[in-house]
Amino acid sequence: MQTQLLPMTANTYLVGEVEGLLLVDSGMPHENRKLLRYLGDKKPAALLLTHHHLDHVGGARMLWERFGLPIYAHPLDIPYICGDKRRPPFPPIPWLGDYIANSPRPLPKEALIPVEEGAFVLGWRVVHLPGHTPGQVGLLRQGTLLAGDALRVGPRGPWVPPAIVNHDTQEARRTVGKIARLEANTILVGHGPPTTIEAVRALAARLGL
Repeated sequence: MQTQLLPMTANTYLVGEVEGLLLVDSGMPHENRKLLRYLGDKKPAALLLTHHHLDHVGGARMLWERFGLPIYAHPLDIPYICGDKRRPPFPPIPWLGDYIANSPRPLPKEALIPVEEGAFVLGWRVVHLPGHTPGQVGLLRQGTLLAGDALRVGPRGPWVPPAIVNHDTQEARRTVGKIARLEANTILVGHGPPTTIEAVRALAARLGL
C-alpha cells in the first residue's frame, strides 16, 4: 500500500493501490501550483478532506475543476466547505481573521460526497474524529491511521491541538481516547511527523481517558 507525504503547510497524503490513488487534504489556497508539481502525472481517483480548515481544503476547488474527481467530507463540515457557513475567524482578529479563514474558494454542493463513521473510501475506513472541527474524519487501513488534526506531533510526541484552533477542545480530548482504542500502529497527522499508537495511548493516560 503506497503512502506518500506531500509536504505542504499541512501534511497532505497520496495513498492507495489497485483501487486508485486517494489524495487526503489539499493544502492552502496559495499552494495549488506546488500541489500540482507534487502530483506530476499522477491523477488522484478521489480527494478526501479531513476537515474544513483552510490549510486542508485550499486546493479542493482547483482539483475539482481540473480533474472532476469526487470529493469526500463529513456532513458536519460540508456547510463550511461549500460556503453555507462562515468558518470561525483565524487568527481571532476582527475582519482580517474572518477573511483569512474563509479565503478558500467554496466548492459547489454537487462536488461533495458526504461520508460518516464506518464508510469506506477506496478501501480506507472512515473514522469520525471530532473536536478540532465538528466533522473532522480520519482514515484507517492495515494499521495506519490518517488522523488529520486530531493530534499534533512534536519532539515530545503527540498532543491535543491548542484550544484557539478547536471547535470543542473537550471533545478533541475525548477523540484522543477514541484513537487510543483503535486497531492502529502508525498515526499520520496534518502537522508533524508520524507517531505510534503507544505514544497516543500514553497521552490518553495522561489526560485520564
